[in-house]
Amino acid sequence: MPIILIVDDSPVEIKIIRSFLGDEYEILEATSGERALELANEKKPDLILLDIIMPGIDGFSVCKVLKAKFATADIPVIFITAVSDSQSVVKGFEAGGQDYITKPFYSPELCARIKVHLDLKKSKETLLKYAKELEAKNEKLNELLAKIETTAMTDFLTGLANRWCMTKRIKAEVARLKRNQGKGTLILGDIDNFKKINDTYGHDCGDLVLKDVANMMNSVLREEDVLARWGGEEFLLMLPDIDLTGGKAAAEKIRRVIETAVFRYEEKRFSVTITLGVAELDQNLGVDASIKNADEALYSGKNMSKNCVVLYQKQ
Repeated sequence: MPIILIVDDSPVEIKIIRSFLGDEYEILEATSGERALELANEKKPDLILLDIIMPGIDGFSVCKVLKAKFATADIPVIFITAVSDSQSVVKGFEAGGQDYITKPFYSPELCARIKVHLDLKKSKETLLKYAKELEAKNEKLNELLAKIETTAMTDFLTGLANRWCMTKRIKAEVARLKRNQGKGTLILGDIDNFKKINDTYGHDCGDLVLKDVANMMNSVLREEDVLARWGGEEFLLMLPDIDLTGGKAAAEKIRRVIETAVFRYEEKRFSVTITLGVAELDQNLGVDASIKNADEALYSGKNMSKNCVVLYQKQ
C-alpha cells in the first residue's frame, strides 16, 4: 500500500484530504515543517502533499531540504495551498515540487494527480531497477567476453600467448618497425627429443616439461619481450628493439638455463635441452617470411648437434 504524508498546519484540512483518499493509502500526518521532515526521513513516504503557508518552516523550505537529501530527493511533492498566483507556482517548482493544487480541493482532481505521480514514481523505480539489472548483466557479459578473448589468445597448457595471438602481436610490431625504422628479432625454439620424453615418462610428464620450459624462458626475458607456444614443443619469442647479436645472446641464455636445470616428475630426475633458431624480424619481408627464416635456422641446428643456437644465414 502506498504511503502518503499529508503536511498541513490545519488538522481540519488534513481530515478533509483523508476523507478524499479513503482506504487506498497508508496516511501519515504532520502539522509542521519540522515534523514533516522527521517523518519523511523515517518513513520514506511514496508521495507528500505539502502545504505552503505554515508557521516555522514553510512548505518551500521543507521541499528544498527534502530534495537536498539523497534519501528523500526522489519523493514526489504536490504543493497544496490557497495561494495560486503565478509567482508562488513558479517558486514551488523551483523548490523541487512536482505539482501544485489549490484549495478548496476537487476530490477527483486531487486523487487523479496523486495517482499520476505515484504511477510515475513506480515507473521510475522500475526503470532504475531494470537499468541496474542491465548494468549488472552488461558487466557480467563484459567479464565473459574478456575471458573468452583471453582464452582465445592463450595456450591452455602453458598460459603463454598462442599461435594466433603471437601472429597478431608480430604484425603489430612489424607495423611499428615500419613507422620507426627500428629493429626486432625472432627466436624459434624446439625442445630436443621431446617425443622420447613422452614415450619414456608419459604425456603428463611431457606436459610438465612444456610448462617448466615456458617458465624458465619467461624468467630470463624482458618485460617487453613476447613468448608464445607456437605448437607442440615449439616456442616463438619476439624481442622488440633487439638486433641479431642481442637476439643470439638472449637465445644462448635460454639454452643454458634449460640445459642446466634438473627436471622432476614423480620420483624421476632428468635433463632437457632446446635448440633455437634466431632471425631478424624484417619489416620488408613481413611476418611469415621472418618466421620462416627463424625456422630454417632452427632446422639447421637440429641437423647439427641440437642443444645449440643458430643464426639465420641468407643464402
